[in-house]
Amino acid sequence: MVPSQISIWLIFIGTASLSVLLIFFYLLFIQYSRKKIEHLKQMKDLQFEYGQTLLKSQLEIQEQTLRHISREIHDNIGQVLSLVSLNLNTLKGPDTEKLKFTSGLVTKAIDDLRGLSKSLNPDRVQTIGITESIKTELVQLERTGIFQTTLTIENDLYDMPPEKTIILYRMVQEVLNNIIKHSQADKILVLIQNDSVIGTILISDNGRGFSVENKSSGIGLQNLKQRAALINAEVRIISEIDEGTSVSFILKS
Repeated sequence: MVPSQISIWLIFIGTASLSVLLIFFYLLFIQYSRKKIEHLKQMKDLQFEYGQTLLKSQLEIQEQTLRHISREIHDNIGQVLSLVSLNLNTLKGPDTEKLKFTSGLVTKAIDDLRGLSKSLNPDRVQTIGITESIKTELVQLERTGIFQTTLTIENDLYDMPPEKTIILYRMVQEVLNNIIKHSQADKILVLIQNDSVIGTILISDNGRGFSVENKSSGIGLQNLKQRAALINAEVRIISEIDEGTSVSFILKS
């Protein structure tokens, strides 16, 4: 092969190699761009889902609060004021004991109204934090006369962004509502732990329990897990028939 032909072949091979290399980098760039676009879309979808879940949680909390207010007015404050009215209508002369009892009823009604006023504040959960919000829920359950509740705090939870607090509080509410509706329990225990790296909220009851395997695909459990994933938390459930139920929220800092 003459030198000129060798040069032509070298140029051809060099050009072909450069073309292949350029095509390779072009395809690599296209793949990188596609993955970047997919990642941005996933982040956008996740942010949208987070916002939707936050809004849904806020609306559910408001709905729960309104139901509680309705029950309080009907079952508690209404009865107290009815007794006040009855006592005043039957009061004859300076009945000191009846006046004292009536005064106590009025004081109770005022205290109940103050409690309702506080619960109407839409920012209350964000303001007082998750622990105080759970305390309020348990106090309300105690007042029904149906449940005995115990709250144990082993180091309070670390501060969380208000949005995460809202979602976590709604998750706790959902578990408590399930206990009220389905468990047939009369004792509820809540344990709050924190080791500065992982925080835990454990809610357990002495109700009839259920088979976790049969319920693992239930809408309620899936809803809890989806919300937990958005706040970097994990849901663990332990339950057996007639042995009660324990639900843990594992919170990662």
